[in-house]
Amino acid sequence: MASKTLGYLGILMGLIILVLDIYWTYAARAISTFLAVGVIILIADLIWLFVDAKLMKG
Repeated sequence: MASKTLGYLGILMGLIILVLDIYWTYAARAISTFLAVGVIILIADLIWLFVDAKLMKG
């Protein structure tokens, strides 16, 4: 039970990071360094969500 709750918490954290990163990337589109950081965080967050969802199933 606790591991499933932690899995849902991990997915919730990933979704919060995803929303905030989309805002960051949109707001920083004029500064190429910040835009690159936003894209890297977006890729890492999508991997995080995929792995967490896969671990919850297994």
